[in-house]
Amino acid sequence: MRRRSGVRAVGGAAGVVLAVAAGALALAGSPGGASQEDPFPHADHQGLFPVCSGCHAGVADGEPDRYYPPPGQCVGCHDGVDEERVTWTGASARASNVIFEHVDHASELEGAGDAALSCETCHSDLDTGRMSVDGAEELDTCWSCHAHERVDHYEASAADPCVSCHVPLAESGLDGARLRVLPAPEVHAGDEFLLVGHGPSAEAELGRCATCHVQDQCVDCHVDGTQSSIAALPVAPATMDFPPLESSYPVPSTHDVQGFEAAHPVTDGATCSTCHTSDDCASCHLTPLPDVAAGLPSRSESTAPGAALESAAPATHGSFFFVETHATLAAAEPSTCATCHTESYCVDCHDGPSDGGYHPPGFVSLHPSSAFGQAQECASCHNTAAFCRECHQEVGLGSTGRLGPGYHDAEPLFLLRHGQAARQSLESCASCHQQTDCVQCHGVLGAFQVSPHTEDFDARAAWARSPSTCLACHVSNPVGGGP
Repeated sequence: MRRRSGVRAVGGAAGVVLAVAAGALALAGSPGGASQEDPFPHADHQGLFPVCSGCHAGVADGEPDRYYPPPGQCVGCHDGVDEERVTWTGASARASNVIFEHVDHASELEGAGDAALSCETCHSDLDTGRMSVDGAEELDTCWSCHAHERVDHYEASAADPCVSCHVPLAESGLDGARLRVLPAPEVHAGDEFLLVGHGPSAEAELGRCATCHVQDQCVDCHVDGTQSSIAALPVAPATMDFPPLESSYPVPSTHDVQGFEAAHPVTDGATCSTCHTSDDCASCHLTPLPDVAAGLPSRSESTAPGAALESAAPATHGSFFFVETHATLAAAEPSTCATCHTESYCVDCHDGPSDGGYHPPGFVSLHPSSAFGQAQECASCHNTAAFCRECHQEVGLGSTGRLGPGYHDAEPLFLLRHGQAARQSLESCASCHQQTDCVQCHGVLGAFQVSPHTEDFDARAAWARSPSTCLACHVSNPVGGGP
């Protein structure tokens, strides 16, 4: 870049006019590029216009309508006879994110004793003449006076913020081509900035973020776009062709600790909602989801895709012997298993003896002795009252009355000898029967009023020895607490 000669240095870093996309500088509210295809040939008109204000009278006065002469003024010379006709429809305002007003700038210079600085000071090369106009589009134009004290002018600070020279990007009117080449500061590089840096920076210096970003970009990554620092950023106008940011979800260091997937205790979903939707939780958790998970936005409700988690087995399940040892874990913490598994998942293995399931082949024919002897706890998997009854009825072992064959090996008149079985394994009876079944015969008000006790039964001694046994049938102390 060339540096203009004969310009005195004024101002400091706080007044620096910064560059925009691709190093170009466009002045908001100032003369912009003309709408014709080629720039105006100032040098060819040098003899006609002794002063710049002849055509640009409104610049120093701050009147945008008089920044340029009306197109009809050209016809005075370019009449098609003496000079060829030209087509010029006027100039259009140039979009910029730079704070700059000619009239304010001129007043500041005049107040500082710099009235001698004329238009050509910034808009022309003093070595080649005032009509070598180039539009003040080179950064050196401003830095000739405003010495920027930073090596990297993107590293703004509280004492020298971006907003001292720039308007929020949503107000700039820059087009898509210029937006796509906006440079990124070096501090933005790497996952660490996404994970740790940009959140606190946005909360502390939101104006700095707004210089290059709009709210629409935040919600490209943030699942919950209602956070205060995001909601405070300006929204891009509908006419702005703003390039979306590619969503990225680097894994925080807190997630890398061993056992995080299994534990990840959460009491506040605000942090999680930065990256996760409720769909992520549902990939592992069964419905109804925990309250915190249910409170997260769903993927359909968010502009951002979220981290898009997939279910994976905990590390404990990777053990070679897990199949053999999982019963102990399931018995100790069944609620943990229920986070991911339903009963039907267990039944796929624990049911179906004919296809190599939990029980050995032929177990159906052998199961009465196992159930009666309590070698296995059937109730761990089966609802014995319903499961057993359904199967027995299907194979024709349903009861045909109190004295007919039924579930008890289809033995006729089992009812007459059931007392011994009940005394040996009352728990087995309770798998299908309730107390009301017994009192039909054995209760004081029962049909037969048959006592389950022998003639020499000592009720008080039995109560003293095992009250819980008595309460299996009696609702209270049967001896009334007496001697």
